Amino acid sequence: MKSIKNVILASAMVILSANVFAGSTVYGNYSQYHENKVIKTQVVDTKSNAYSLAFEKSEQLNAKSGSELSDELALSLGSFKEKNSVTLNDNAYITVQESMNSQGDLVYTGMLNVDYSYSQANQSN
Repeated sequence: MKSIKNVILASAMVILSANVFAGSTVYGNYSQYHENKVIKTQVVDTKSNAYSLAFEKSEQLNAKSGSELSDELALSLGSFKEKNSVTLNDNAYITVQESMNSQGDLVYTGMLNVDYSYSQANQSN
């Protein structure tokens, strides 16, 4: 019984500490930037599949660290501190673009709209 309490307590500590590091603000001579980006999925034959692919991409992004997000969003950040500061904001949404391919078939592309923030060192003159 005592070991179960210890496991639960340790799990809770890990989960709570992960949230502390997830939204890390970089202090010092840094500026905070807020940007957005549209990430397109592959072209598929149904609207439902397009929404599903975009939702899967959203879930994948939410599971990534700041440094991995920096790479995924193709941000030009120099230091590990800057790369690790990347966080996703809560207002992401999905749309689907309908188009016609060269064979005359309707096809759909999932569009994941994400807002993100990051810190970058100020350049000294």
